[in-house]
Formats: sequence, C-alpha cells, structure tokens
Amino acid sequence: MSRPIAFDATHVVSRLVVERPSGIDKVDLFYLEHFARDRCSTVVHYGLTAPRFHDAKTLPQLSALATADRWSGGVLENDQAFAKVLSAVAGISAAHVPATEKRADRRVANRWQRRAAQIAWRLARGRSTLPEGAIYLNVAQHVFENHRFFTWLDHRRDVVPVFMVHDLLPLDYPEFFRPGYKTRFERRFATISRYARALIVASASVADRVRHEYRKRGLTPVPIWVAPLPSPLNANRKEQQFDSELVRQPYFIMVGTIEPRKNHLLILNSWRRMAEDHARPPKLVIVGGRGWENEQVLDVLDRGVLVRPHVIEVAGITDVGLVTLFRNARAALVPSFAEGYGLPIVEALSLGTPVLASNIAVFKEVGQDLCQYVHPLDGPGWRQAILDLCNENHPRAVQARAATQSFRAPNWTSYFEGVDDFLRAL
Repeated sequence: MSRPIAFDATHVVSRLVVERPSGIDKVDLFYLEHFARDRCSTVVHYGLTAPRFHDAKTLPQLSALATADRWSGGVLENDQAFAKVLSAVAGISAAHVPATEKRADRRVANRWQRRAAQIAWRLARGRSTLPEGAIYLNVAQHVFENHRFFTWLDHRRDVVPVFMVHDLLPLDYPEFFRPGYKTRFERRFATISRYARALIVASASVADRVRHEYRKRGLTPVPIWVAPLPSPLNANRKEQQFDSELVRQPYFIMVGTIEPRKNHLLILNSWRRMAEDHARPPKLVIVGGRGWENEQVLDVLDRGVLVRPHVIEVAGITDVGLVTLFRNARAALVPSFAEGYGLPIVEALSLGTPVLASNIAVFKEVGQDLCQYVHPLDGPGWRQAILDLCNENHPRAVQARAATQSFRAPNWTSYFEGVDDFLRAL
C-alpha cells in the first residue's frame, strides 16, 4: 500500500509575488501541479514552532494561482523584454508594445500579491494533521539552513522525508558564491543528511557527488532517484515557430543569472575580440538578472565601448519570448565552470537549437554528448566555434543542427511516472 504524500508548498507560496519564476520555481511548480491531481493527501507549510498541515484541496487552488498569466508563459505581444531584444537584434520597432503596459502590469502585480498574501495567510493558520507513515516531500531546499523548521521530524519517526538535491557546488567551489555561503550551505546539507530517508536528483553527476559526501562524513547512504529534468519551456507550448526576422540575424543566447560561475566574462571577451576583427560581429543576447561578485562583467556590460553595441542584456522575459529567442538563435552558449544540471541545455536542445557548452562531465551527460564542447578557459576555441556557427553552411553548424535531432528530450509525464514509482517503493 502506498504511503500518503505530504507536499511542502512553502517555497511556491513564498515565490508567488515574483513576476517571473526562476528555474527552481518552475520545477517546484511542476511538482505542485502533479501532486495537485489526486496524488497528495496533505499540504505542508513551514511554521516557526511547528509546520502547518492542510487538506490537499489547497493544492489545486495554489496551482491555479501560480499558473495564471504571469507564471504560465505570458503573451508575446505584451512582452516588453522580448520587444527590446527584437528591436536590438532585428532592427524592428517595438512600437507594438502599448505604452500603458507597465501601468497594467503594476495593477496585475498588485492583485497577484494580494492573492498570494491571502493564500500564505491561510496556510499559516492550518489546523489539519499529518497522516501516519506519510512521505514528506520537499523539492525546493527552501531555507534548509534553519534547522528549527525541521525539528518536528525528530518527533515523527513514522514520516519519511524525501528531499530534492540540486547540487553540492557551494562545498566544492565556494569562490563562486557569496562570502559565507559555504557555511550556510553546510547547514543546509546538515538538514538533508540528518532527516532525508531518500533523495531526488537530476543528474548522475550529482548523485555520485552526494554518495561521496555521505561516505566522507561516515553517513548511512539513502536511496537516490536520478532522472533528468524536462524543459519547463516545452510543456504545452504551441508558440515554437521560427521568427522570419530573427532567424535571418546571426545571434547567440546565454540564459542564467549573471554570476562568476556562469563564465560570462569569457563570452564577453570573445565578443570584444570579434568586434575588433570583424565589421559586423553577431549579436549576443544575455537573458538573466545581475547576480553577485560581478564587477568586471558589469563594467563591460555598462561601459564596454566595443562590446555594448553587440550585446543585449534582458531580464524578466516571458516563457513565450524565451522560446522564440531559443528557436531562432544560431546556438545557446553555456560556458559554466561548474553546474549540477544544465537546464538551458535541455531547453535549447528540446527546441532544436544547437548548444555550445563547457566540456564538463555533467554537460556531456545532460546534453547526451550532442553539444559542441569547448573547455571553459579556452577563449580562442569559443571564439572560433561561435564564428563557425554564425555561418549556417559551415560544416560545424550543419553538424550542430543535425545533432539536435538525436536529442532524447525528457518529458514530464515519464518523469513523474518515475517519481511516483520511486515514492511507492519507499
């Protein structure tokens, strides 16, 4: 007999006021939608002294709120961020975006925030109980550094906690994170290793790394389910057409928060050299917010005389806009030094867009060895690969496009069938 499922919705609720969800937000949302369909018995929300438990009927309400216009992908015609990119890349006027759009967006945001606050208030006042022997599922790793939110599990040994682990990068590469973050992450991992009876990860690389950390710390290993995360952009998307204007313009897309680990500096230096050597270098579209410890990168973006005319930086783009940018790009660039997965690779390849990526093990796993791989420190190699991919008739570009046809894109149906089977076996 299957154990009842208690899904922790704290992270989803805390993020409902955000206009554009992050990758982790989207994964959490897909889990919420899956378990809202008669697979969950209880909804959990953190409390200061004890968690709050709610009837599962709360999940469909949360799902309906989260998948409203602002998190469902949006409308391309109202996407000002996409209009900015279109204007810069293809030279098309953005006049079709109504001048009142910002004001309308603010009204929607205010209404959204009020609804999110109402949901949060209701969840904070839960009065239900957690069934005996339930699986407590938390896929967001939300504030795991605060142990007090999880000490209730010490008194409910019948409950089986299952957590998703995205990566252990702060332990291995503290230089790529904010000062003090490694200590914070140590506390997160302490929560995971103390309470988890099973784990979910998105790559064999992360699973191997977690097993190694358990062995190193003398911990008893736990079952780990490994499956690649599907692309959130590919779900129920009909807006996957080529744009007749964009497709004629050679441009590349780089998606992700601007932070040192993503290696934006290497790409910007490549564009500087191309701007020196070529009268009309390709465009670079950087999609993502500005992160931390990025003074040199931000200086180039803000004051780089040679680079600025050819680089478009944008954040807050809709899923529909992002799909369109992926579909018409010469390639997606993913030069990261280290990752636990590589969602932009899956997003691009699922849409038939070639990928130029770092030759790190996890990218070869996630990209099924179908990307064009270059060492993350090989500036000349990246520059030459980008120039080759600019020319659609270059053998490298032909090979890269053909390789995308062999990509076995993971899908959410099969993914959650695996999740359900794993949880039933616990």
